[in-house]
Amino acid sequence: MKNPIAALFLCTVMVSAQETPAVNMQHVRTAATWLGSAESGKRKAAISTFRTMPAEAMPHYKTALEAALKANFARLKQADKSDSPLAAHDDIARQLTDERKRVMELIRTDYHKENSKVQMLREEVEGLTELYDKRSKLAKTDVSATVAIVNGAVDAICDITRELEKLNPQQDTSELDAEELRERVIKDSLEAEHVMQLVASLEKTKKEVTRLAEVEKLNAENGKWCLPSMKTFATILNRERVIAGLSPLRIEEKLSDAASGHSGDMAARGFFAHESPVPDKKTPWDRARLAKFDGNASGENIFMGSTDPQSAYNGWFGSDGHRFIMFSDGPNCCGIGVVGIHWTFMTGGKNGW
Repeated sequence: MKNPIAALFLCTVMVSAQETPAVNMQHVRTAATWLGSAESGKRKAAISTFRTMPAEAMPHYKTALEAALKANFARLKQADKSDSPLAAHDDIARQLTDERKRVMELIRTDYHKENSKVQMLREEVEGLTELYDKRSKLAKTDVSATVAIVNGAVDAICDITRELEKLNPQQDTSELDAEELRERVIKDSLEAEHVMQLVASLEKTKKEVTRLAEVEKLNAENGKWCLPSMKTFATILNRERVIAGLSPLRIEEKLSDAASGHSGDMAARGFFAHESPVPDKKTPWDRARLAKFDGNASGENIFMGSTDPQSAYNGWFGSDGHRFIMFSDGPNCCGIGVVGIHWTFMTGGKNGW
């Protein structure tokens, strides 16, 4: 017979109904080996085999189950390596989290436009950028093999625990459903719990990177109303917002109409101020309402002197109040208006964005 599992099964059941079946220790040893396997199919075959054995084999079954438990806990320990990509990522991620809190306080500090302080802040953001890039690179590492080992070992421990419950119905896991048992196994294994935490940390990074890419794609796909300079400015700002731990902003058409209108008015009428002399456009909120923006406008920056998006960003970064608006954590969209050397940037919140 070519199928060893079927052969083992038949050998354990082909006994005379009138005889007291003897325990075949060779079969016990083979089934015990399979029971400790990382392969689900072998474990199931071993469990089926032991169930067909006589009562005299049950002590051997219990011993085999306990040995299989130890083997799978050992797999979890092996998976939780201090030098693994998961551990390396988590270490950088923790550093980044701590640094984000510290640097964000600096970003939201009023330096009264003192050049040396602004330069210090620029260097702090560059340091934050290095950590962010390291974390993003580590998040690209394929850790599926490690995750598979952990999930496989946890599944095996759950299977084995259920079999031990049959031998000892009073076992304290017998009242747990499948999900509760899995949670108990992970909680009881420091290694499994730690690896799961490392995986969650990695997934959080991937989600953050993915969200930035999604917003960049949406901004890039905007129609002709969205000028290349507007998209470039949003790319510069969104990268630094995400590096600092904030969500990226989508460019919104109507809010951009309000911003463009104000830039055009400043260029045509020769003024530079948030308060407009144009009737019905006095405040940023008046301008957003007039442009039919269907959200809540929350802030406005204005800049004059260059057509370059980086220059506009640098100018606002070096000015405390303007920087606070760019790094506010409430908005999810922005309006950008560029007319010649005049720039207007507006932040807002929009449902569903």
